[in-house]
Amino acid sequence: MSSDNAQISAEKQQLRIEELETRMAFLEEIVDTLNNQLSSVTQDFLMARQAMQMMNQRLEQMQNQDSGLRDFADEPPPPHY
Repeated sequence: MSSDNAQISAEKQQLRIEELETRMAFLEEIVDTLNNQLSSVTQDFLMARQAMQMMNQRLEQMQNQDSGLRDFADEPPPPHY
């Protein structure tokens, strides 16, 4: 009877090991998928940041250009005020 219990215990342990190996394989797949998604999102973020920096530079260039437009806040009020 003791050998029967030992065999049942060994079978339970083997089943538990197989279950844990299956879970581990599943989790490894999830980690790989998340890593790929994170890499993609990081790449998108870097591209968006670069585009924003380029737009900011262009905006500064446009603001620094003498476009002939006057800022009316810098003008003195008309004489009738």
